[in-house]
Amino acid sequence: MPSFDSAWCLSVFDRKAGRPPADSILDSAKYQRLSESQNRVVAMLSGIAPHVLYPTGTLPTLTTVDTKVFTFGTDANGYPIAPMGKTGIYSDLSAVPNCPWREGFDYLNEGIQIRIPNNGTYGGTLYWRGITPPPDITASTQPVLFPEASRELIVIDAVRQFAMEFNRNPDLAGNMLGEWNLAWPQWCLVWKTQFRSGGALGAWTGFQLAIAGSSYPSSL
Repeated sequence: MPSFDSAWCLSVFDRKAGRPPADSILDSAKYQRLSESQNRVVAMLSGIAPHVLYPTGTLPTLTTVDTKVFTFGTDANGYPIAPMGKTGIYSDLSAVPNCPWREGFDYLNEGIQIRIPNNGTYGGTLYWRGITPPPDITASTQPVLFPEASRELIVIDAVRQFAMEFNRNPDLAGNMLGEWNLAWPQWCLVWKTQFRSGGALGAWTGFQLAIAGSSYPSSL
């Protein structure tokens, strides 16, 4: 069974892109492309099935220096975290998931931070449940998608983007677009029906889900 780890992603990238064993393009440059593609896939997935990417373990807390503005921390590059997907703010873990704070009433959404309305303050702990942008894929940092086999989406996108660079290989780019348009809706259906209730998208049919996000936007 394939490992579906970062080394597998690199190997499949080489195979699909037709790269030679002794390649002038370094592995580090390929991992960069895979990381960029992971960001694109996560961004798309956060709007279709965000529950797949929610954190495991204890929810993270927001931080504040003035009890008026609260932030979500920083990522591996030191940038402020801007949560993705439907993010919930909670004053107590027992409130998860049914009693989140109300945006525009309990707090103001400012992207990389929230603010207490009317110049107010809050002295308690706040927890948040949302999607953190993923770290870069490296030889030792693994992709974030589960089930692991869904990581083929990262490779397909990375090879397509690679083929499009400098119009390197239009035929390959077209082939990868075809692979994406088969793989993406299939995995969306897996995530939709992973549990019996179907989660937030349980009422959607496969056709509706495919319409919502089966293909690349035309701008790409």
